[in-house]
Amino acid sequence: MVAVGLACARGMKSLDLYFAGGKQLSWWMGGVSFVMSYVSALSIVVYAGLGYQYGLVALTLYWTTVPATLLITVLLARRWRRAGIITPVEFLEARFSPAVRQVFAWSGVPLKLIDDGLKIVAIGIFVSMGLHISPARAMVAVGLIALVYTMLGGLWAVVIADFAQFVLVGTAVALLLPLTLDRAGGWRHFLLSAPPGFLRPVNGPFHWGYVGAFLVLSGLSLSGNWSLIQKFYSARSDTESRRVGWLASAIFFLLPPAWILTGMFARVFISPRGLDPQTIYARVGLMLLPPGMFGLMVAALFAATMSVLSSGYNVTAAVVTVDIHQRWIHPKASQRELMVVGRVVTVLAAAAALAIGLAVTYFHWTIFNAMVTAFGFFLPPTVLPVLGGLLSERLSAAGALVGFLIGIAAGLVFLIYQWMVPPAHPASYQALSIVVPALITALVLVLAARRFPSLGEEQQRAGDFWARLHRTAQQSPRSATHPASIAGIVILVMGLVLLVLGWVVIRQPLAWLTPATGAFFTAIGAGMIVGSRKHAKSNSTLPSA
Repeated sequence: MVAVGLACARGMKSLDLYFAGGKQLSWWMGGVSFVMSYVSALSIVVYAGLGYQYGLVALTLYWTTVPATLLITVLLARRWRRAGIITPVEFLEARFSPAVRQVFAWSGVPLKLIDDGLKIVAIGIFVSMGLHISPARAMVAVGLIALVYTMLGGLWAVVIADFAQFVLVGTAVALLLPLTLDRAGGWRHFLLSAPPGFLRPVNGPFHWGYVGAFLVLSGLSLSGNWSLIQKFYSARSDTESRRVGWLASAIFFLLPPAWILTGMFARVFISPRGLDPQTIYARVGLMLLPPGMFGLMVAALFAATMSVLSSGYNVTAAVVTVDIHQRWIHPKASQRELMVVGRVVTVLAAAAALAIGLAVTYFHWTIFNAMVTAFGFFLPPTVLPVLGGLLSERLSAAGALVGFLIGIAAGLVFLIYQWMVPPAHPASYQALSIVVPALITALVLVLAARRFPSLGEEQQRAGDFWARLHRTAQQSPRSATHPASIAGIVILVMGLVLLVLGWVVIRQPLAWLTPATGAFFTAIGAGMIVGSRKHAKSNSTLPSA
């Protein structure tokens, strides 16, 4: 991954390339990167643990990402592409005012850092269980590696690493699933041995009301996640921006059952007595995978987390560099200065996220509860006014700011009350803490747009921006150099390593999985390299625009 950053570093000569890939992101790499910017060790460790503890409801909760992604693809993908931006909050100045841009630039950074910090915690849990090292060491390692290649190579390095890591993660979780089902005695034995309510779509503290609230949380999280928005506006065209969302929706539907069902099957042969459910995926991997393949699983979890962190570091640095430094601190900064600032901010964002992750580990906070609490407080007021600017021409700058302030106040009330009076039913309280602030914020925005719409110069600004959203954006030219070739080299190297390792451990039980996986990776990598060369050759024969 560090080598990927070095390979991309020479081409990073402008902010548009560093933070938006020159708007040349293809839909298939963008869709994979979209998913890998969301799926981390947190997704795998936490939801496998929920599946082990409560059953199928874990998949019900995770699958809320599918309708949420479909909805934001239909409503927002082309609008983000047509906005003509290189940061998620840059358009707020053209749509509202410089003050609104600054408010949402500053307020969005803490949420992104908290999100990245929780992702780092999850990898610490898995690796400390699997390799018997301290969680802090694992967290520092993954945080620093993601920092280095993101700082060097910008968005291209992120996307290339995401694709290679997707192949790694998908293969690892797919291999562990049938092994776990076999250890559970097969499907029939699992059905007979599963706890009561285990196969119901809702179970335990997670009722349908909670699922509805979680759908709201998923929708807000996906539509307001800077790393995911970045994939829409970096796409090569309006059409490809939507295809990014369609592909991501399909992957969100097909991939999560692999690790959630693994956690569920493990309930049959691993006793829950005295066990932390968040460690179940590591325990199953240690128990069932042959030599070499558990190393692949550890690498996969590292890879998944690095994907999320690298996207988070890059887009956070984009906002601080462009929306804060260039716009507010030094408007006349050169591209060279801005590139230096972008890399420095990447380092600072990574350090802050790592500090948050170490704090969560030190104080023994539960990851899932910390995630829901933080997102329920921050998401509605920071996301809904931004979406209002894309979806409503009438919403004024004052209306967006009032919605933000009232939403923050509503979330703060729930947060303070939870600290002062621990709720008797935590899951129901979490659901209310998500839905109520979201509804209040949305209601304020709707009333502001209807009763106090933008007027005068502000109305003209909104009209000009609205006209831009309804014009097809210019398609970016296809570059002769494509990141798929570098991703193919990375996958090819992984395959060759596994092939060599397979011969070393060939006499171990199930050891054939190692060389077989190596051959699979080698074929994918070689195919991507050949395809990229054909792509470059065909581009070289096309007349320049």
